[in-house]
Amino acid sequence: MSGPRRTGAPNPGDGKDVRAVCVRCGTARPYAVAEPRCACGGLLDPEYDLAAAGVRQDAETPSERYFDLLPLRRPESALHIGDGNTPCVHARVLGARLGLDHLYLKDETLNATRTTKDRMAACVLAVFQEQGVFEFVASSTGNSSTSFAWGLRHIDGMKAHLFAGRDFLDRHQYTDHPGVELHVIDDDFVAAAAAGRAFAVEHGLLFEGGFFNSARREGLKLAYLEAYDEMPLPPAVVFQAVSSGMGVYGAHKGAREYLAMGRLPALPRFVCVQQDSCAPMWHAARDGSDRIRPQHILRHPRGLAKAILRGDPTNTYPYMRAITDDTGGRFAAVSDDEMIRARRWLAEDEGIEVCFAAAAALAGAAQLADRGEIGRDEPVLVNLTGGERDGQADD
Repeated sequence: MSGPRRTGAPNPGDGKDVRAVCVRCGTARPYAVAEPRCACGGLLDPEYDLAAAGVRQDAETPSERYFDLLPLRRPESALHIGDGNTPCVHARVLGARLGLDHLYLKDETLNATRTTKDRMAACVLAVFQEQGVFEFVASSTGNSSTSFAWGLRHIDGMKAHLFAGRDFLDRHQYTDHPGVELHVIDDDFVAAAAAGRAFAVEHGLLFEGGFFNSARREGLKLAYLEAYDEMPLPPAVVFQAVSSGMGVYGAHKGAREYLAMGRLPALPRFVCVQQDSCAPMWHAARDGSDRIRPQHILRHPRGLAKAILRGDPTNTYPYMRAITDDTGGRFAAVSDDEMIRARRWLAEDEGIEVCFAAAAALAGAAQLADRGEIGRDEPVLVNLTGGERDGQADD
């Protein structure tokens, strides 16, 4: 394992300037990871000097290559935990099967713990170190917590309290480390997150916030910046499976930044894919609703793709709806049979073994292609967000 490039708490006047800007009211302030929202309730996004920003193509790691587009003040704060530099595969055989001549697959199964969330953990932990946060609380269905636990093996003196619902316990790995304390809740993911927040308040710790932790979104966008740089044609349509939607949010933000920098000619259409057994965003969009209503919420969701079993995305759906509206994209819902078939196609045609959440993204592309909603000549990017880990039960 390569060691981190790390430093202590920052001097606010040292390094590049990073502002946090409210997406609702436009208020700007110095970037602080512990302040995820504006006083008006709007989401705070890191903002960079795009006129001066560049991409260091010769850099070995993503956080060094895209440093100008990350919420880090100093390059030496960057942390690499085996994340990134994954291939963007031109899937010619699978594309021929689906009638898509320019189908590209971002293979995130090759990250250190086989999930794109390793990128998130590398960015979050680096930002935490730079801003002096050395103990925090988090919750997840397994991938994020596993990535945090793996990342802490590269850091001295940081501790994470990870909260998990018992049904997701098999998905949490690398927790046998002195910097990791796993708290198991006899309930679902939503209850585990609530327990984590309460624990953070009781002990005066930072609850890292999931979707609302901007460092998560900024780390996840790097998969897309890599893909945008690797594809010979700019993507016209992008597919990803969504739970809260933080990956798609990061992808859209990165695309807007690349558009401003002249590195993309236009924004792609973003398609957010859910499994039809747990598709509250798809149901809300189908009903023409700009928010999640009580009838869209699932209290105890079930489905093949455990990584995206979020039955109540009330707080994040409006941001996802804004992205699909902004880009001419949409929400999609796929069945178990469609996910199983997509997973088999990926293995047979391209030799890529994925989890069911990643298969859902491809199933969404196959569904829209079959309906004629994607042109044969349109460049399509599917983010395969992860695969199964050794010892982990199937999604």
